[in-house]
Amino acid sequence: MKKVILISLVFASTYLNGQDSDIATEVLDSLYSRAIDGRIDLMLQGGPIFFEQNEVTARIENNVGHFKFLNDSELIQESLDRKRTVNAIRTVHKVISQDTIDVNFGTVGVTAKRQIHFYKGLRFKKANFAVSCGGTNGYQPDFRFVLNSNGTWELLTNRFLDEMNKADNSR
Repeated sequence: MKKVILISLVFASTYLNGQDSDIATEVLDSLYSRAIDGRIDLMLQGGPIFFEQNEVTARIENNVGHFKFLNDSELIQESLDRKRTVNAIRTVHKVISQDTIDVNFGTVGVTAKRQIHFYKGLRFKKANFAVSCGGTNGYQPDFRFVLNSNGTWELLTNRFLDEMNKADNSR
């Protein structure tokens, strides 16, 4: 009986302390667009820049500059066409609270080969997805947006701009 009461109290406290993470899709779309546009290092790169397509980036792909948004099968085909590893940028968000959202970037390496192998039947393509590590420095957001008192989302942290400023100051 004590175990049942203890388990029910744990579930009740989890339910009561849980945060509501429903953010409007328009807000997420605008934050993703601002974060991608804020990647100054991507603006300086030459050649095509690939983004892995997820539910948010599929909605904003027409609103963001010269980047290519590809799903997994398109990334595999791109790797097969180029005959080498294709690196794509994975974009995800983390809702810290109702007034704080982090947008983070990572790298996904896609290596595909045409070969015959057996996995749940006969297959003719094999693809490996390698996801980059965030490092051992603890959690540090790439972009942190905070809802200010006016009701607008303000950019609080831009890790890529901060790194460029540190590099300029060290010269």
